[in-house]
Amino acid sequence: MIHVLLASKSAFRKQMLEREHIPFHIFVSDADETPNPSKSFEGQLKEISMRKAQIVFKKTIDLGERVIVAADQNIVFENVMYGKPKTLEEARDLIVRMQGHNDIYAYVGNSLIYANGAHILKTINNCDIAKMRMDHFSKEELEEYLSTKKPLTKCGGIHISDTPSLSLEEGKMSTAYGMTIEYLKDLLSSL
Repeated sequence: MIHVLLASKSAFRKQMLEREHIPFHIFVSDADETPNPSKSFEGQLKEISMRKAQIVFKKTIDLGERVIVAADQNIVFENVMYGKPKTLEEARDLIVRMQGHNDIYAYVGNSLIYANGAHILKTINNCDIAKMRMDHFSKEELEEYLSTKKPLTKCGGIHISDTPSLSLEEGKMSTAYGMTIEYLKDLLSSL
């Protein structure tokens, strides 16, 4: 039996695997997620997601045959990459600026390692991009959303699942959610 190991504690990534009925175990990597500014946005996210996958690979050699799934997401708006906001004021300012724009991008580094013991049999390491738009919404809706404190747990303070007036324009919905699950499904179907 092949073990699927999710190198993340993200509730959204966990829900995606559950929705696809893919049995899995969580192995949080605790990898350094500091971006390397000398690389492109895509390069930074590919590097971080692979770092997460490699840590879990090394921690789980005794599990035998397994697929390690890791991802890292950031939001890119006006050619600036945003992680999780540090304050609600920072989230508010960014969300207000995003309203009325259709050039909000979810960049997701996806890394998969298929291994047996200490042997890596296949790796996938890429970056997918989903383009989103945010229509204008009321100040009351914004304050209600901020009052949940959810923006502090989301890159750019936003997420396709519950940010008011945020919708997918182009790309895969799973990428907007934070992990392009199609790569895992394709890999598992080929094994």
